Order: sequence, then structure tokens, then C-alpha cells
Amino acid sequence: MKKAFLYAALIFVFFLVSCSNAQINVLTSQEDTLRSALNDKSNKTIWTKEIEADRLSVKLNSNISVINKDIVSPQMLGSIKDLQGPVYPEIKNFANLDCTSMNKTLLSTIDDFCKQISKSTDNLESFFVSEYFFNYVFFKTDFEEILSNFKKGDENFDHYVICKAFESQDLTQVPVRLYNKNNFVDLSVYLTYHNGYKITQIEVIRWGKIYGESDKANSKK
Repeated sequence: MKKAFLYAALIFVFFLVSCSNAQINVLTSQEDTLRSALNDKSNKTIWTKEIEADRLSVKLNSNISVINKDIVSPQMLGSIKDLQGPVYPEIKNFANLDCTSMNKTLLSTIDDFCKQISKSTDNLESFFVSEYFFNYVFFKTDFEEILSNFKKGDENFDHYVICKAFESQDLTQVPVRLYNKNNFVDLSVYLTYHNGYKITQIEVIRWGKIYGESDKANSKK
């Protein structure tokens, strides 16, 4: 009886060990098989290169909401515009209308001169350097001849534009265009500083019809 029980116990233990080994062997064998299959598959697979890998790795900027430094956002565009200087119009073949850098005293003197000459050629003596008074006399004669070619009834001028000044150490040149309803006159006013800006000479550049010929010779046709 004891022998039979011993034999039965041995058989039961052998059975447990056999089952345990079988399960371990099956799992190990399956795991190795899957791993080998995956490695083999990976080694035989031809992978393509990443497309724009840097875009995928760049973090979004919370302020301007762009993913690449080459992309311009509305915020960046506004900043660029702030860095650009304003663009000023110009009178073709004459001068630019940017007066932002002009000396305020100079600009005020030219503005007063334009207001006076728009009304009359008289009472301009105070704008000239006394030593160059003869230039005022010559200019007044030539300018009144130009005005005589305008249609009767036209006032001298009803508006004007002051253009960008050309400044040197001793002399300043300021282009000016005067307008009335049908005509314009371009002047180049030369000034020097004597306890304030004073005119030394005025040159008539051109005159003509606003909607017609643009120079003195053609305007008489």
C-alpha cells in the first residue's frame, strides 16, 4: 500500500513538473519566434526619408503662432511695416515732397513766402538778403511776365506745395510749385541763414498748363 502511494505521488509530481516545463517552453518559444519575425521584417523593410522633419520637431510659438521662422504672421508683418519708412510722392522731374527733415524755421519762412507771392509779387523785400535786393527786382519782372500769360480773372495762385530741401553748409535750395485753377509755376528758392533764413535768389524752373503742356515754350502754342 505504501509503495502504491509512493508511486502515485511520484507520478503526480512528475506530471506537474512536465506541465510546468511545457508551458515555459511554449511561451519562450513563441516569444522568441515573434521577436525574430519582427526583427527580420524590420531588417528587410526599406524606409523612406522623413519629409520636413524639422517642421515636425519645432514647437509652436505661443506669441506669434508660427511653426517656422520663414512663415510671416500678421503680427510679424505689422512689425515689418513699422520698421519701414513712409513713402512720399514726388513731382515728376522736379522734386520729392518729403519735408519731414526740414528745419522748422526754414519751412516756416518758405511757407510765409508762398502765401505772400500767391497774393501778389509786392511786399517781398523782407524775404530777401539786402545785398541781393537786385535779384528780387529781376525775379519780380520775370514773374509778372509769366502771370500776364494767365487768363484774366485768374488769381495768382490758390495753393502750393513745398518740396524737399537740398541743404549745404552755406546755401539751401527749396523747390516750390505754385498752382491756380489752370496753371502751375515751378520755382527754386535759394536761401542762406542771417539771423533767420533769407532768400538770395529765385529761379523759375518751368511753368505751364495743369492739363496741357508742361513747359513755358509749349504752353504758348
